[in-house]
Amino acid sequence: MQELEMKNFIPQLEARLLNLSYDVLPISVGTTVNLTVQDEVNITKVEKNSVTFECTRNLVMEPKSIFEAKATCFIKRSIDPKLAEEIDLTTYDGLNEFIQHNLANLVNSAFANMSHIFASITASFGGAPFITPPIPTPNTRIIRKI
Repeated sequence: MQELEMKNFIPQLEARLLNLSYDVLPISVGTTVNLTVQDEVNITKVEKNSVTFECTRNLVMEPKSIFEAKATCFIKRSIDPKLAEEIDLTTYDGLNEFIQHNLANLVNSAFANMSHIFASITASFGGAPFITPPIPTPNTRIIRKI
């Protein structure tokens, strides 16, 4: 079996927004808040020549104020059809390690889009945009649901 590398994946991907929530909360004048970005990547499906992810970004304010925001995106990455007979992701022993080491390359479009969405929403009506990293944060939780 051929060694798995990022160049084995085609550049085109399937992607869509699955869920978005944004709730405005009250804030007291003079309150200091800390914003934490919590990222999670769920590996939801592994097929012979593709892997599917659900990427979630949750913006958490402590203490709870200003807003709550959460988004989840779907991403499907596929192996180049020319390599379809050489690579079988369902039996590839190092898949979990490969995903951990290449997470940003595999799912960065989801996190870049969620960053843009959150900045656009928070900047609406004259507010200051909250700009989050366009890639998964270093503390991203990776879950394999299958």
